[in-house]
Amino acid sequence: MNILQLCDRTHDYVQGFDLTEEIARALAPPHHFIFGLLTGSPDSALQQRIGCEVMAFQLPKRKIKPINVLTVWRLVRFIRQRDIDLIIAHRFKPWLLLTVVSLFIPRVRCVGVFHAFKQFDRKRRRWWAKIFLTSRWQMIAVSDAVRDDLIAHGIPEQCTGVIRNAIDIAGVRAALLSREQARTQLRMPMTAIVIGTLGRTKRIKGHKYLIDAFARLAEKNPDLHLLIIGGGEGEDELRAQSERSGFAARITITGPLTNAARFLRAFDIFVFPSLNEGLGLAVLEAVAAHLPVIASAVGGIPEALGSDGIFVAPANAAQLGDAIERVLQWSSPERECYIELLERHLQGQFDIGQYHRRFRELAENPIFTR
Repeated sequence: MNILQLCDRTHDYVQGFDLTEEIARALAPPHHFIFGLLTGSPDSALQQRIGCEVMAFQLPKRKIKPINVLTVWRLVRFIRQRDIDLIIAHRFKPWLLLTVVSLFIPRVRCVGVFHAFKQFDRKRRRWWAKIFLTSRWQMIAVSDAVRDDLIAHGIPEQCTGVIRNAIDIAGVRAALLSREQARTQLRMPMTAIVIGTLGRTKRIKGHKYLIDAFARLAEKNPDLHLLIIGGGEGEDELRAQSERSGFAARITITGPLTNAARFLRAFDIFVFPSLNEGLGLAVLEAVAAHLPVIASAVGGIPEALGSDGIFVAPANAAQLGDAIERVLQWSSPERECYIELLERHLQGQFDIGQYHRRFRELAENPIFTR
């Protein structure tokens, strides 16, 4: 079978582990797998890492549109020349482009993989889906919550399925720095109690409420420090909030870091205050790093932690602070018991081997079930 995967770009902030690369590892071999990038160029080691053909179409971002005739025809011609049997498109823009391309390749199965919510909240997007989704299409969500959102926005239930995001647990653990190494590189005090999170500093990640929760606890916990590993959009706003809190000297915002998960052992408690999340790979990585996790009860996060997880309402600094204080007061046996429950759920539901198996089932079975 000839399989083409379409991604809008590569993600250079993670080197060596990316779920789109894991799909290539799952399917090539036995199939001939082509890793397609619509924009940009792959890093020089990509083909060596995944062991399959890489095709960079190098389209300008403005041309990834279904109304661009030259783009559509270029893809159609490539798919016909390479006798493609199955196309997997990741995220909304590649899916949107593929809907038009699919009109000219009637014998090719098409799969859209969706990682986020509200992809079809606009009326014209829902109408587009009604027009173009045929029996050749399957819409795969990265969590039950994302699948429910697709169905709620008009995607027919019978063409949806779930393949949960996963991590290479052994790989994550092998890449971790020691506590001492992580804290030294991040300039965190060795004796501090470090709470915090990992992820981009966009507002949707809820870091604002984590800073508010920390400020509530900092005065009566002088050894407590807050570490936010990440940066980008919203970073300056968070730094300003830290200054206003009166505890800026005990708040560290690193800015963007490559392979940030390797620093996870710098934490004593991992907090994930996101306001919306398809699943939350950082949560899985924190569990793999043997950390107690507190998270917002939104989106796919409850799936990631399971029924034993500690959850708070989103955008609620008071609840977040109470949960952190509760975990801070635990004895070592209580902490280890909680971590063990989280790890058991992780190993049972989110190991990369299961992810590989599910994508093989998808490729080899035209009638894919949940």
